[in-house]
Amino acid sequence: MPVGTSAVPSNQSELHFAPTIRGFPRTPARGILFFGLRPTTTDETKCSVRTRWIGVAVLLGLTLGMFGDVLFTSRPVVLSDSGTDLASQFIYWRAFTADQLRHGHLPLWNPCVFCGMPYLGWAQTAVLYPTNWLDLILPLARSINFGIAFHVFLAGLFTYLWGLRRGLHPVAAVMAGALFMFSGSYFLHVYAGHLSLLYAIAWTPLVFASVDEWIRTRTLGWVLAGMAVITMQIFAGDFQACFYTAVAAGLFLFSELIGSQHRVMVLLGFLGMYAGAAVLGAVQLLTSFQAASESIRSSGVTYDFASMVSFAPENLLTVLVPRFFGNGIGAPYWGRWYPWEMCLFIGVSGLALAVYGAVRGKRELRRGLILLLAITLVLALGANTPLFKLLYRWAPGFDRFRANAKFIIEASLFMVMLAGAGLDRLLRDPKGNKWFALGLFVAGIIVVCAELELRSAALAPESTNWWTRTMTAVHATRESYLPAASAADPTFTRHAGVFASRCLFVAAVELLVLSGLALFAGVSRWVVYAVALMAIAEVFVFARTSLSTFDLAYAEAPKLKAFLAQRPGDYRIFYQRIPNIAMWLSKEDVWGYAPLTLKRYTEFMAFTQGQSPEGADQYVEFSRFHPLYAMLRWRYAFLANKDGDQILTGNAVMPHLQLVQQYRVISGRDQILQAMDSPSFDPRQQVILETEPNPAPQPSTEKETVTLIDSSANQLTVEADLPHPAILLITDAYSDGWRAHPLEGSVQHTYDVLPANYVLRAIPLSQGHHHILIEYKPVGFRVGKWISIASVFGFVFVSVYYLWKNRLG
Repeated sequence: MPVGTSAVPSNQSELHFAPTIRGFPRTPARGILFFGLRPTTTDETKCSVRTRWIGVAVLLGLTLGMFGDVLFTSRPVVLSDSGTDLASQFIYWRAFTADQLRHGHLPLWNPCVFCGMPYLGWAQTAVLYPTNWLDLILPLARSINFGIAFHVFLAGLFTYLWGLRRGLHPVAAVMAGALFMFSGSYFLHVYAGHLSLLYAIAWTPLVFASVDEWIRTRTLGWVLAGMAVITMQIFAGDFQACFYTAVAAGLFLFSELIGSQHRVMVLLGFLGMYAGAAVLGAVQLLTSFQAASESIRSSGVTYDFASMVSFAPENLLTVLVPRFFGNGIGAPYWGRWYPWEMCLFIGVSGLALAVYGAVRGKRELRRGLILLLAITLVLALGANTPLFKLLYRWAPGFDRFRANAKFIIEASLFMVMLAGAGLDRLLRDPKGNKWFALGLFVAGIIVVCAELELRSAALAPESTNWWTRTMTAVHATRESYLPAASAADPTFTRHAGVFASRCLFVAAVELLVLSGLALFAGVSRWVVYAVALMAIAEVFVFARTSLSTFDLAYAEAPKLKAFLAQRPGDYRIFYQRIPNIAMWLSKEDVWGYAPLTLKRYTEFMAFTQGQSPEGADQYVEFSRFHPLYAMLRWRYAFLANKDGDQILTGNAVMPHLQLVQQYRVISGRDQILQAMDSPSFDPRQQVILETEPNPAPQPSTEKETVTLIDSSANQLTVEADLPHPAILLITDAYSDGWRAHPLEGSVQHTYDVLPANYVLRAIPLSQGHHHILIEYKPVGFRVGKWISIASVFGFVFVSVYYLWKNRLG
């Protein structure tokens, strides 16, 4: 029997309704183009064609049902919670990117926060990701909402297509798509506002589909498809999602290679996918690697940081009861870390079908998935297992990220594919499911008993019952963000227990209803369809009740805007309440909110706040003005409090450009910082360099001038007239990507951009007239740009040739 063909006799309507894609003789090119949506033989009925496209329509309808009220509203509301990353980061990044692109600039540098920092190099800004360009033509709120909805739809669509390629019944494939797009591990990141992760993960099922088909067919087209899909993941900007997908895909590949006669060829094709994607996305990868080399994570992260947000073992309960630990809305979340990193929910029906698929699903539908599910769950547990310490020390990549719990996304994908295999089995062999029904009934009774016991413990007057001890133990891990007052409040403990017991009761009812449907599955195919509908409805309701929105006006600061408008000047602020607001107002801030910051700058700020520069991160606490802040042009600090903003004014600030005649050469971070902290150091008169300047400045009392002619995000144009050599000090953050070039009329033919005062920029100037273009164009971008351009042409040529050779109809 061909792989993927049905065991149902040919006189039954099953084959006619949904012939499996693996039984189709087809040209490789056509199969790639339609990814299983279109049969390729004239023997296939119109019904089978419509069935596949109906599946797409169902997923699109579910997406519109989920987001329609937000997509078509005239109000400027944005999907996500106002206290999460979308409101604090992504809105400002997207607004800044759109503004720069409208003015014809590709934003490589962001001058608005942290006294300047790489922008394109921080991959999560996703400057080169195509759907983000909608910001150029749509209002920002509408563009963001469309992007979220579109990628949730893609996550479901690509899971559906992978299911079809593996041979799932179309109804089972649709259900699998819906379960993944609304799963707790993926969809809750909508609430968290993790745009780059939502976008990158949407492509993950298509990565697995490409790898799966390459293993099976070994045709070049699937390698090309894999390259394209992985490239989209790279440009989406979440490298952690890319890395975890690559790890899971590699494990999937090796599980399939066991017993294969084509190991070398298959392995080379898989490596070719990632190598091809790397050159296609070289402009992003090389720019990001260079930026990361100057960041606080340049040498990796500490073990303690990497082990944060490991999946909590007790949260395995969320596979059955997603809100057992609270939902973060009506019932505060008291579990470890964040609810969106700790939820494995794919629906009670989905879980039951996954177990059934793992036990009774067709071998070719569940092959490798059970082992991969187990491995990804172990990886998600992170520091809760001894394996993670070994991976951190010896496996490249695991020392670069925290939140290993994100592996539950891949685990959820494998679970929903097993659920699809379970439903496929019910559809193709609806009889003989009495043991399945009995197992569901027993499970329902067990959950009912657990609900009664939990409710009894929660309502018991004793303060030392097992429920109280359980909540106390969770809080004692110091991995819970529940306020200590709530954790110690008996009333909160009781309410949390009652809420959890209600969630258990709902799960028990679902199990009992599902057991009845499984018992009568052999009576009518519509009963099996009811099981699929129930599974989809569960996750849809779960996802819908987790949605949150906020008004875009939350991202604005009208009082601050008015304050700054009344006080024009070339200075910086510190706005604590909304750290990235400067990007919205086209102003400049000494700090901000970003996952990565320049290492030099972060160490300097930690030092000036009386903290150790060693191991400094982006969470520096500010409590004072330091005299050195004058060289950062820091004039105002707005400290948030319950009554509004407390405004502090700093010392007189230095100009953007300063000519200095005196210098010292000091090497070593600590030595430089100590010298700058000396009362005798005046940054207006002296600059500390790390190498000898060429030419060296000469003290003089003759008049000298320097003028900022033009500026944009990536560059400055400066003119200077010097009767003697001097050092041009630029009071912006230093990065290795800055270069200076002589323009017409410049007396000097080459210019060096040096680190000055540890965090600023300096350019040695000779006597005479200078006309200089100072631009941020790192080597990684310059090289990566041409690699990407050349590889895109090569990719298009090979793809067109491949399709032409296979005679697409």
